Amino acid sequence: MNRIMVALLLLVAGCASEPRPPISDALRDLDAALARAIQVSSLTGPPKRTPGRWWCKLGEGQAFQLGFTAPARDPRATVAAVGELWRREGLTIQMDRTQHPNRPEVVVRGRLIEMSVHGFPERGTVWIAGNTACLDGEVPDAWRDV
Repeated sequence: MNRIMVALLLLVAGCASEPRPPISDALRDLDAALARAIQVSSLTGPPKRTPGRWWCKLGEGQAFQLGFTAPARDPRATVAAVGELWRREGLTIQMDRTQHPNRPEVVVRGRLIEMSVHGFPERGTVWIAGNTACLDGEVPDAWRDV
């Protein structure tokens, strides 16, 4: 009888688990989250977009990264503003060094993405970047040439 109960519990737990989302969901989340971060930034020039592949272990699917570098009126204030935005959005704060005098930064994690914002006060620039989790599925057209 105990074996039957264990088998039944494993079957129910296996059926109830949420399937992994496709990579397209993660890319959509990453694009939108970084766009919101740029909107709250004190940028003084257009951000330079740099997409790329993100490393995955063999058999884990595929992942991508996206970064933006731009001049900012106040890199420290940008780091603080982006960090506060991510906090309001409920992302998990992994590192908060907004008060660091030379390298303010915030690193966060979401369900399908990880992101960070780094200020470079001596250069007057910020770098806002993120990557997706390693997932399977169809890659959207805009990301196929990356």
